[in-house]
Amino acid sequence: MLFRVLFASALIAVPGIAAAQEAAPAAATGEGCELHIWPTENYLGINTGLLSGFGPLGVVADMDAHKGKVKTVKDLMREYLGPDVQIAELNRLGVTDQLNLKGYRIIVEEPTPFNEDLKNNPELKAKTKAMNARIKAKQRLSASTNRCYAELITTAIFYHKAMMYGSNLFTGWIYRDFGDKPIAIKTATGAVKNPLEAFPPKAPENVHAAKAELRDAFAKDFAEYVQKKVIPSTN
Repeated sequence: MLFRVLFASALIAVPGIAAAQEAAPAAATGEGCELHIWPTENYLGINTGLLSGFGPLGVVADMDAHKGKVKTVKDLMREYLGPDVQIAELNRLGVTDQLNLKGYRIIVEEPTPFNEDLKNNPELKAKTKAMNARIKAKQRLSASTNRCYAELITTAIFYHKAMMYGSNLFTGWIYRDFGDKPIAIKTATGAVKNPLEAFPPKAPENVHAAKAELRDAFAKDFAEYVQKKVIPSTN
């Protein structure tokens, strides 16, 4: 499925989606152009320690709002890097300028869902299946017929801890540029990672630093994704 992210050899793959194509062209500026953005609620985590294999991450103490309870690393990512925070970070970076979409109006769509939620929710599963079908057919996900139109879909936010390589935050995206066409003329898929040291926090006094680091890693992931997958250097 589109939102099922597989981890292997430092690559997040999105089954059913074509490999990244060449750089998307810079779009014309002008009023009425739209960039539709889907943040995500799909938080994943794997700890590959010496004896852990690909098992679930352990819980960490909740040192912030709900004392006496515990939260998994995925819970903390959901709290520290929710859809609203993702959009705030993309806006801080200047997402339209980064994608060469100067003057495009940003329209925030419903977040892509947590993959596990599909199992017991037939309606959500059907909706996700329909989105997959439209992506496979290179069709627009929204009903917009705007003359200049693009989409940025966040597929997952993925925490990976390995004994040999430390902790990293991977973020997966699909960028599609339609221009004035009903089908995508350029597509770029992929995921980028950046290291983490303060997250997850080990003590109450580390919470602020952990939150800031997670947001910063997400922002760096996006900037590098654009440079490597969407508008790679020709030098």
